[in-house]
Amino acid sequence: MAMSVLSQASAFNPGSDLWIVPHLEKSQWTARLDWYLNFQICKSSRHKHAQTDAFVNEVLKETELEKFYRPVSAQAPLMIASEQLLPNKWVVVLPWAEDMSSWSKEVFQIWNGLKEPTLRIFLPPGQSAGNFQQSWVRNSSFEEFTVVLD
Repeated sequence: MAMSVLSQASAFNPGSDLWIVPHLEKSQWTARLDWYLNFQICKSSRHKHAQTDAFVNEVLKETELEKFYRPVSAQAPLMIASEQLLPNKWVVVLPWAEDMSSWSKEVFQIWNGLKEPTLRIFLPPGQSAGNFQQSWVRNSSFEEFTVVLD
């Protein structure tokens, strides 16, 4: 089975464990999914990470202990367990980098890191399934996934 393109009407149907979407500002699909996910995507974009106090940093430096808190990059993907809310297991919000080649490589790395679950990719606006498939083939020969166009 090769890559298949789903219609808008069947985009939220069961069939894939992992759904990958572009960030909220880039895709109408992400905004729709956010509603079903109780606005977890929107809330995470507004979340401010706690900062380590200067005194604690000084103590860590003087005692030569390793810093135990590692801040998360703003460009890091967001994974949401969605089994109770959608017909899948995970939704991953992957920031769009304006480059299909690097974005598809990141999609591949996430999918591969999760032990290759069934996959559905919601493409950013203006991107074609053929464009994505060409980029995907550079990373993997696996083509049994679904794509939803924006």
